Amino acid sequence: MRQSKMNRREFLNRSGIAAAGLGISQVMGGENAQAVSGGLSNCRGANVLLITCHDLGRHLGCYGVETVHTENIDGLAARGIRFRNYFSTDCVCSPSRGAFLTGRYPQSNGLMGLTHKPWGWSLNEDERHVAAILRDAGYETTLIGLQHVTSGDPHKLGYNNVLSKDRKAGETVRAAREFLLKAGRGDRPFYLEVGFFEVHRPFTNGKDAEKGVFIPPYLKDTPEIREDLARFQGSIRFFDKRVGEILDALKQGPAAEKTLVVFTSDHGIPYPGAKWCLYEPGIENPLIMSQPGTALQGGRVYNQLMSNVDFLPTLLDLLGIGIPENLQGYSFKEVLEGAAAKSPRSEIFAQRTSHALRDNTSRAIRTERYKLIRYFEPGRVVEFPIDAVPQRVAEHIERPKRKPGQRPVVQLFDLKDDPHERNDLAAQPEYADMVRDLSDRLWQWAEQVGDPILKGPLVTPYYKQAMQDYNRYRQNSGDKNESN
Repeated sequence: MRQSKMNRREFLNRSGIAAAGLGISQVMGGENAQAVSGGLSNCRGANVLLITCHDLGRHLGCYGVETVHTENIDGLAARGIRFRNYFSTDCVCSPSRGAFLTGRYPQSNGLMGLTHKPWGWSLNEDERHVAAILRDAGYETTLIGLQHVTSGDPHKLGYNNVLSKDRKAGETVRAAREFLLKAGRGDRPFYLEVGFFEVHRPFTNGKDAEKGVFIPPYLKDTPEIREDLARFQGSIRFFDKRVGEILDALKQGPAAEKTLVVFTSDHGIPYPGAKWCLYEPGIENPLIMSQPGTALQGGRVYNQLMSNVDFLPTLLDLLGIGIPENLQGYSFKEVLEGAAAKSPRSEIFAQRTSHALRDNTSRAIRTERYKLIRYFEPGRVVEFPIDAVPQRVAEHIERPKRKPGQRPVVQLFDLKDDPHERNDLAAQPEYADMVRDLSDRLWQWAEQVGDPILKGPLVTPYYKQAMQDYNRYRQNSGDKNESN
């Protein structure tokens, strides 16, 4: 088995600091970016095919990991466009998905934690999902497979149709192919969201070490970790083939030329040091878009800093649909048109609401160079690289080794000089102004999104249920006192 450490090209690509092309025909984001040929007018009223998965991060060939087989996703990126510095608003699935599908941060839309049992978080009653917005704009909206934004009836999110209810990959692909081979003949455009459970644990699709095994720098190269990563790569290879089957059906069907394809995931890969924390590997995400005959072609790579809360306003702007005033993200349409070289934002924000024995309730701000993380629970600093068995960590029966003493309340990292976030600068006097400035911007954001943590320890769904019964008790006690 060939060993694979991170080479220079992978490092530059994964850190997002350099604009190396990886065979991409044009890199956008510099001061001299020119207007893109093809334009975006054909995106107006286009069909939308959104393919999502779990826990993939940027563990893809087109993002620099050379040991995985992701030929179909890489091909989509080569035909379309790719965002290199696209980050999620959370490091676990439901809050991240809720943000990019509502265009609003988890603290604002209410979905701050996992929606499935036993956690039970949910969107606020008045939140509008992309499916509802597009349905009201005249789209036929269909969900096939996984959505993980509600534990209730997905129709309530705005889907006209819900297929592949068992959410198994084979069933999901069959339903998606049947849909795409027929779709596009009616008067109404379609929004088709195809969601996969892959590449979430457990990894059940065999191992893939044909091209070696990539060991991220935050993990130790141990036999257990190498074996686990080979199984992870096997799941990625399996998933990529399913994506290829769906894209082939689109190509064969009548709607290919008028369909905007989007591929993304929810957060970083399912390993300690990535998923479950606000370090770079936890919130890094892929975003690939493609539509024939538009500026969303040519293998272009965009380096602008982008949050997944920006996805919905960008999509609506491309489709020619009005952007609701309460959306909190930015449209990147002008960037895609070549009319703007710089990002509409100068920083991205992320939140982590603790659950499942993770003491990481935290908030973060990331600029192009610096990352500041504030913690709201006691904890210790993890020792990197991590040698804990990943599956045991995922099952909450093992934790990574931690250094003695208290984890700082705030951490600051220079992502240019320290891309792996090992050297905490927050306590160094020369960075006091930087800590103060980023903290002020973080607190301002928390106020703007109505972060409930500013008012005290977070109220969880469990707490709300308990207090409902307490209020019943108080009501009954009051009635008894009055009768006496």
